[in-house]
Amino acid sequence: ETKAVTSATVYTIGDIIAQKTEGLDIGKLDRGRILRSALAGLIGHGPMSHVWYHVSEDFFDNILHLHAWWDFVPKVVVDQLVFGPIWNNSYILLLGIMQLQKPGQIFGDMKRSTIPLLISGLKLWPFVHCITYGLIPVENRLLWVDLVEIVWVTILANEANNSEAQAGDDKDR
Repeated sequence: ETKAVTSATVYTIGDIIAQKTEGLDIGKLDRGRILRSALAGLIGHGPMSHVWYHVSEDFFDNILHLHAWWDFVPKVVVDQLVFGPIWNNSYILLLGIMQLQKPGQIFGDMKRSTIPLLISGLKLWPFVHCITYGLIPVENRLLWVDLVEIVWVTILANEANNSEAQAGDDKDR
């Protein structure tokens, strides 16, 4: 529960920062968007990340038996190429469902944002996850990631908002 609430808080802060970087005054912030982002952190990111860190640790430790000083490297690669895209698309999916968008629009947004988010993520997360998987105990990983997540949520929320705006522009044509 604490991890989910922490993720909800982080996603709230990240979306507020994203809207502020879009030039909105504090009184003009889209409160529905902030709530959707908070709920995505609460019901999505917190629980999914908790499970991911434990499953991935179990996989690398007990199935692959990786216990060398360099074992964080494959963990980072798998995290970036498996969990990153799964979570980013889950975020877009959750926001679309909460906005009552049609499935075609949601999947169009996911398709449009997958590669840009993967590329953006590769600029931030590999370094962060060297620390995550190299130094942080599994039970504290989500807390560490949530601290960095504020920056990522700002990027993620901007990309989700841009996909939404682009989908609206495409519809207007």
